[in-house]
Amino acid sequence: MKKHDTAILIEKYINGTCTVEEREQLLTWYRSQQKQTVEWPATVGMDESAVYQRIYSGIEQRIDAAKPLIHKLHPASEVAINTNQIRLNRHTFGWKKIAAAAAIVLTSSIGIYMNHLHAPASSNQQLVFKNEVKPGGDKAILKLADGTEVVLDGTKSTKLTQRGDIDFSQSKNGQLVYNKHAANTSLAPEDLKYNTVSTPKGGQYRIVLPDGTKVWLNAASSIRFPTMFQTGERRVNISGEVYFEVTKNKHQPFLVLANTQRLEVLGTKFNINAYEDQSQISTTLAEGSIKIGRIQQDDSQILKPGQQALLNTKDESPLRITTADMEEALAWKNEIFVFNNTPTKEVMKQMERWYNVEVVYRTEVPNLHFTGVIPRDSKLSTFLKVLEGTGAVKFGIEQNKVIIQKTK
Repeated sequence: MKKHDTAILIEKYINGTCTVEEREQLLTWYRSQQKQTVEWPATVGMDESAVYQRIYSGIEQRIDAAKPLIHKLHPASEVAINTNQIRLNRHTFGWKKIAAAAAIVLTSSIGIYMNHLHAPASSNQQLVFKNEVKPGGDKAILKLADGTEVVLDGTKSTKLTQRGDIDFSQSKNGQLVYNKHAANTSLAPEDLKYNTVSTPKGGQYRIVLPDGTKVWLNAASSIRFPTMFQTGERRVNISGEVYFEVTKNKHQPFLVLANTQRLEVLGTKFNINAYEDQSQISTTLAEGSIKIGRIQQDDSQILKPGQQALLNTKDESPLRITTADMEEALAWKNEIFVFNNTPTKEVMKQMERWYNVEVVYRTEVPNLHFTGVIPRDSKLSTFLKVLEGTGAVKFGIEQNKVIIQKTK
C-alpha cells in the first residue's frame, strides 16, 4: 500500500468513514512487517515517550488478556499474536506528528482484530448513529456580585465591565482576565463582593483571578471568588473539576474549599476533581506542595508532586494518599481523554459532561475497562467508535441520548 494511501485510510478510520474493505486493508498493513514512514493526521500533541509507552503498554495488555479467550474459542487452531509485529518503532513512524490519533488507531485495531476471530450473532436490536454531536467548547456563565449574568462564549475579545477599581475582559481563546489589584485591608469580610464563573455540560473556560492565579474549569464546574483579595488569605470555593496555577505569595496563603475538603497553598500547580455525583474528591499535585484535609478537622497532610489525595465525602475515613497517574489526571486540561483501565461508568460520565448527552443503558452496565487516548475535539461518533473497537459494546445516538448495550 502506498504511503499516501495509508495516511488517507488512517484519517478515514479516525473519522469513522472507513468501509469494511478499507478497514481490513488498513489492519492488513498494520499487521505486516513492512516499514513505512507515515504522515499521521494532525491532532493534539503529546510527549513522544509518553505516547510510545502508553500505546505499546495498552496493546500488550490487550494481547495478554485476549490470548486465553482465543485459545478457548479456537482450541483446534494455533492462534499466535507476535508482539514484534505491532511494536512501534520510532524510525518506522513519523514521530514528529504522531499523537493521540495514533493511539486511537492502534489500540482500537487490536480490539477489532480480536472481534473478527469470534463474532457471535447478537439478538440485540441494531443501534445506529441517527445524528452527530459536536464536542464541547469554550463557554461559561459569569455571575456578578449584583446578580447580573454574563454569557462567556470565547468567540470574541471584549472589555465586559468596569466598576470602580474592578475591571476584567474576555479574550478570544476562552479566557476571562481580571486586572491585578493590590490587596485591600480596609474592607470588612461582610463587605467583600463575589463573582462566580460556572461552565455547563459541554463547556470549559479559563480565568485569571485578581491576584494573577490561573484557573481552568472543566465541564459542569464552577468557582466562586472575591472581586479582590484581602490581606491575610486568598479564598475560593469550587465544584466539579478545576486546575490551578497559583501565583506565589508567601504572605498570603491561597485556600480552596471543595465540598468537605480544605486545601492550602502558597503557590503551586494542582488539579481538584470534586464532582458532586462522585463519592470522593481526588486532588493531584503537579508542582510544589499543598496542605490538605477536611474542613473543620485537624487531619491535614502534606502532598508532594506526583501524589494524589483521595478524600471520601460519604464518611469520615482518613485521607488516603497514592501515587498519581499524572497523564490521566491532567488529561482534560491537556485537551485529551486518557483512559487507563477505566471502568465503563467513569468513561460514560466523562463523555456525558463533555458532549452534553445522556447515557441510556439498554442492557446491564457492561463490566468493562478501557485503555486508550482520544482527542477532546473528536466528534461523538468518533469517540464511540473507538470504544466499539473492543467488540464488547455497541452504541447508538438519538438526539442527545447515547444508547449503550453489550454485544456478548
